[in-house]
Amino acid sequence: MGADSGTLVEIPSEDEAYGVVEGEVIEIVEKIVPGSAHAIDEAALERFESNDIHKVLAAVPGVYMREEDGYGLRPNIGMRGTGSERSAKIALMEDGILIAPAPYSAPAAYYFPMVTRMQRVEVLKGPAAIRHGPNTVGGAVNLITRQIPREREISLDLAGGSDLYGKLHLDYGESRPNVGWLIEGLKLRSNGFKELDGGGDTGFDKNGVMGKLRLNSDRAAMVVHQLDLKLGYSDEVSNETYTGLTDADFEANPYRRYLGTQLDRMRWRHYQAQASYRLDLAGRLELTATAYHHDFARAWRKLDGFNGGARLDDVLARPDAGNNAVYYAVLTGQQESLSSAEALILGTNDRSFVSQGAQLTAVAERHLWDTGHRMEAGLRLHRDEVSRFHYRDGYEVHDGEMVAADMAREISLDSVGISTALAGYYLHRLTAGDWQVTGGVRGELVATSYDPAPGPDDLVEDEYFVLIPGAGVVWQALPSLGVLLGVHKGFVPVSPGSSSGATPEESVNYEAGFRWGSARTSLELIGFFSDYQNLLGTCSFSSGCMSEQIGEDFNGGEVNAVGLESLATATWPIAAGLELPVRINYTVQRSRFQSTFESDNPQWGEVRKGDELPYLPRHQLQVEAGLHGPHWELFASGRYVSAMRDVAGQGGGDPYEWTDAATVLDLAASYTLPRFGKLYVNLNNVLDESHITSRRPYGARPGAPRLLIVGYKLRL
Repeated sequence: MGADSGTLVEIPSEDEAYGVVEGEVIEIVEKIVPGSAHAIDEAALERFESNDIHKVLAAVPGVYMREEDGYGLRPNIGMRGTGSERSAKIALMEDGILIAPAPYSAPAAYYFPMVTRMQRVEVLKGPAAIRHGPNTVGGAVNLITRQIPREREISLDLAGGSDLYGKLHLDYGESRPNVGWLIEGLKLRSNGFKELDGGGDTGFDKNGVMGKLRLNSDRAAMVVHQLDLKLGYSDEVSNETYTGLTDADFEANPYRRYLGTQLDRMRWRHYQAQASYRLDLAGRLELTATAYHHDFARAWRKLDGFNGGARLDDVLARPDAGNNAVYYAVLTGQQESLSSAEALILGTNDRSFVSQGAQLTAVAERHLWDTGHRMEAGLRLHRDEVSRFHYRDGYEVHDGEMVAADMAREISLDSVGISTALAGYYLHRLTAGDWQVTGGVRGELVATSYDPAPGPDDLVEDEYFVLIPGAGVVWQALPSLGVLLGVHKGFVPVSPGSSSGATPEESVNYEAGFRWGSARTSLELIGFFSDYQNLLGTCSFSSGCMSEQIGEDFNGGEVNAVGLESLATATWPIAAGLELPVRINYTVQRSRFQSTFESDNPQWGEVRKGDELPYLPRHQLQVEAGLHGPHWELFASGRYVSAMRDVAGQGGGDPYEWTDAATVLDLAASYTLPRFGKLYVNLNNVLDESHITSRRPYGARPGAPRLLIVGYKLRL
């Protein structure tokens, strides 16, 4: 590695060069709070050219995912015992700004930035996460968009592949002494890998544009002023469904999609605007003020069930039981709808979100006697809002097509939730010899309101304040060996209007470990323990909740989560200009509910003391190795994930309550042409393994099959 793994490596600022270690997952310690932190640089992101954030984050120990659609359109990301449902328990950021649709009111990540646009991905865990908030239990993911280049640059990325996959990515940027700009455009599409009964498109179409402008004073002056503007727009149309398969149908053809889902479709659009002012006083004091506004609207029409009241999950779990056989026949098109009870119900969840605010940070460094001091303070005023309008329509199956039934539209939810938060933090790092001691605290004052049926009489309001302290120590025991220890409080806010007596999630989180590194090898081993005083579960449609429960939080009581994260890297020279890099990361983790209770959260259900959390893999292993020459490279990446529970439980249990263990192998190759660009080929899921990745909310759902992508890149 370019920097010893045992030393503190700071995350570069936007003005510093990205990619400290070309093509690697870099072990880093966040520049204020010590803890487990990693960055994936541009070369590593481009190696496998993945558009799926799940695949990107698989390179980071301690991060786990629940796949859903095979493309990562709506990711489910968790860290250190947090739930992975819609990534709602971690802090999601783009360029350091909260990017979830409504981070306090409705953080479920139905919107996620296109990862192929990113120049760098940072993952912060442990005490490093309290700087960001509001969610501080597991950690934070910060997506760094393409920076304004230092000189004129034009880039093209054109690719095609299986299932009529296509990508067109263009950007142009330039810098001059006092101004710089960047324009970027991206289109992704695919016809999808699932096979709809009767035929049809099961893929997606995504578009995005972004513009950046920078104005700055003389950088060589003692006082430097800089103004940055960013505007962005993106949209998606995806023919996606929540409905999976019976286990028997999955065994016959895992990529089948039932006729009853032929009208399922998600549409969304997202606008963003951001303005930042930065003042640098000779490197001794740096002030940054940022204002941001995000607007997101989505409507997802998808199969909900049957007019007769039969639940889809029950029909798919027991297709031959009683009247389920009739419902299953209608769902699959084997039988037409013969009565109103057999009509299919399609629910449209129409939601709009606004997230906006302003934040100010100040960083100063001082030396006093033989000690160094780095101080950082921040303040953020944030407001977000979610408006939910859910309705249901009836459809009948006739001649292999779904046609509108003679039924009145039913409004199932019409609500507005609003959160306003004033958050501040202070962090102080003391450096003395081989020791670094960091302490800090974050405060969150949150006010929420919820109107279940817009009108003044039903308004539910709440307000609470929480302090989130954290501290860490790093001891440089040897030039190549660093030992770390950290503890911090975890916090996740409660959604507006939760009627189940839910309280904010709180925990005490510990980590300890070491990093060792030399010029060509590194080893990281970090253990963690999360002691939840109250685990919070948030209802979403993807978790199996009914429409009227959407957005509601549930208390899970005391929970313990413990694990060990490890990462080893090595690069061996084989011949002149030829290297063999190898990277291995492995995570083992366990979780336990500490009480017995019954929950309306369908992922928990009847919980007994000692039950394990659902969708928390006990073992994860990734091995990546390759050959790197002067003008070409060839890499293989294999990942193993153990089976996960679909509901809380212990012991073996019903096999229908488990996903499959999975081993997936990917290959990537590229060749830099003598002039004008680079050719690349990626083959995902080389062995074409089919496995059940999820059973939520309805039936068994597969990961993506083998996918071939061939592309060309040009950078001038």
